Amino acid sequence: MPARSMFTAVSGLRNEQVNLDVIANNISNTNTMGFKRGRITFEESFSVLLQGASRPPGDQGGVNPLQIGNGSSIGSIDNIFVQGNIQSTGNQTDLALRGDGFFVINNGQRDFYTRAGSFQWDSNGRLVIPFNGMKVQGRIADEGGVVSEGSTIGDIIVPFGIVDIAKPTSVIDFIGNLDADSQPIGNILGSDRIYAREIAGETTDINLLYASGSANLQITGLSSLSTTVTVSSSEGTTGLEKVETYTYTASDAGSASKDFHSLDDLIAEINNDFTATHLSVALDNNGALKFTNTSGVAANTLTVSSVNSVLNKALASANGTVGDKLTDVFSHVAVTTDEIINLRNSVGTDLGLTTADTIYISGRVGGADIDSIAGGLADPYEITVDDGSGESITFGELSLAVESAFDITNFKAVEINGVNGAMMINGDGGTENAIDGLSITTNAAVSGGASLEFDNVFDATVGNWYESQPAEDVIHDASVRVFDSLGNTHTCSLSFTKDVKLPNRWDWSISVPEPAEVSGGYEGTVLFDASGAIEEFTYSQGASSLTFDPKNGASVPVEIVLDFGKIGTTDGITQFSSNSTVIARNQNGYSSGVLDNVVISETGTVTGLYTNGNSLTIAKLVLATFNNPAGLIRAGDNTYDISANSGLPIYGTAGTSINATITPGALEMSNVDVAEEFTNMILAQRSFQANARTIVTSDEIMQETVNLKR
Repeated sequence: MPARSMFTAVSGLRNEQVNLDVIANNISNTNTMGFKRGRITFEESFSVLLQGASRPPGDQGGVNPLQIGNGSSIGSIDNIFVQGNIQSTGNQTDLALRGDGFFVINNGQRDFYTRAGSFQWDSNGRLVIPFNGMKVQGRIADEGGVVSEGSTIGDIIVPFGIVDIAKPTSVIDFIGNLDADSQPIGNILGSDRIYAREIAGETTDINLLYASGSANLQITGLSSLSTTVTVSSSEGTTGLEKVETYTYTASDAGSASKDFHSLDDLIAEINNDFTATHLSVALDNNGALKFTNTSGVAANTLTVSSVNSVLNKALASANGTVGDKLTDVFSHVAVTTDEIINLRNSVGTDLGLTTADTIYISGRVGGADIDSIAGGLADPYEITVDDGSGESITFGELSLAVESAFDITNFKAVEINGVNGAMMINGDGGTENAIDGLSITTNAAVSGGASLEFDNVFDATVGNWYESQPAEDVIHDASVRVFDSLGNTHTCSLSFTKDVKLPNRWDWSISVPEPAEVSGGYEGTVLFDASGAIEEFTYSQGASSLTFDPKNGASVPVEIVLDFGKIGTTDGITQFSSNSTVIARNQNGYSSGVLDNVVISETGTVTGLYTNGNSLTIAKLVLATFNNPAGLIRAGDNTYDISANSGLPIYGTAGTSINATITPGALEMSNVDVAEEFTNMILAQRSFQANARTIVTSDEIMQETVNLKR
């Protein structure tokens, strides 16, 4: 019947019109944040049974039923909750959901649900949807900022402008390393150049002897096998001239070898050649070469010369008619074995000591006197030149006395410089062992008598002792700002100084700038074990914390525990062979502040930020999921409401009970695919056209049927 086909086509037209309505709604919400596109499904309407089916009779086949459909009807219009794209906005109260769930909002009477997270703070600090005033819901933190699953669900309200009162610092945590390899440096004091009288029988190299008299210079530049000394002498009775030349060598070969290395070697060579005729030479008690006429003839003459200019000048004073003629006085660079009565200053002048003299040693170590001269110093600060056997003590023994007087423990201690004979005093490391005010004098200087040349060289007169190296401590400094009860800041400066004598111990001290006044616990020690872990930490004077008076009206005292780490561990400060890096990791005080900003995390935690740097957890956004989110009813304003088939909401939080994350500063966009919607629109249009064409055809058939009676 044409009428039946016509009504079947009409049902198709109606359905495609609804389909176009759904498509149009999707396209119109292409830029609606959080929008979820709709999808229509069709189903076949009731069919008319023209003939029933029959089973196969005997050897014949069965017959299928004959049915004609009555068109289509709408099966469902579904919401498709697939994820929309995330678009950054930069507005921190815009929240995009990635994953399952809905934001929970409340209109003051009941909850609604949305994926559109364009929220703002209202004048009362509530987080709301700005275009309808619905309030975002969350679990509210307690006074301590703790949110639990049992926390009350309610409006998220941020108390902008509330004051966070100041908290005085009570603990400072330190971390980092103190360098185990670093070593304190001691100061080094040196005297002026020191010589000693050249004595017969000594084998001192002539090179570097000091000649005082005519030359007044140190002999240098003698070259082995090329520097020579020539002795020329004429004997008065015969008038014969005898000339001998001797060569300087690195090692003397004997008294008849015509070579020499020391003055003693040169004397032996000259006597070997000249004593038998008329001339002899010896080293006198002052260290000069003394030429003597042994023939008794007054007309004997002598010329002693050298190709080395300084040595030539030193020997020239013996030239002329022989008669106990003397050269310059010779002195060698002082060594530890020289008796101190033979010592001379930098220009070869005798220091004037005798075995009857007493030497006094005084000075300061780290600014403290080693003793007082008034009343006399006790051994080892007082030492006699007589070694107890009528002989003089040596330069080395005097050095040992200085070492004992200043309690020097390093392996160098007091040395005699091998190049210039100076006494070199190597203080122990660190400024606490720095030596100054050093004075080594004789009894004449102490009793007010005339100073000996010895005193002029070794007493505390400015210029006598030069410091070639100042003392340096191994110091590591760290500083940290702390707070008093009024929120005022004070910079505590902590200094670690490595102990000189105990390699694993460091002394520490802490200071607070004025007007604050430290009253206790401001210094102590920290000791490390062989593995670099902290072994012991102590305050001085039995204190258990740093205390100071801020002197500004705040509560007194400020008490601060210094936490260097747990004993036996390396979780605080350590001592390894690495750069010193100790810093204050944390202190628990702060000034007052005002809550003026809020951040929201990926889990929905709402945190208020104070101007003093503190933060406070205010709430945590609640999310809702449904067993059948497609069963939700659209309630307008991008919101959804529950229905009989959606199931009740299941409340939870992002990242824990609900598989979702929240992206602050972004929004979830519509999940409508315009290309797909245009494709669906074309299909709907073609279907509509086809159904319309069915109606036209049915109408033409009906018209032909009417025309049959004509």
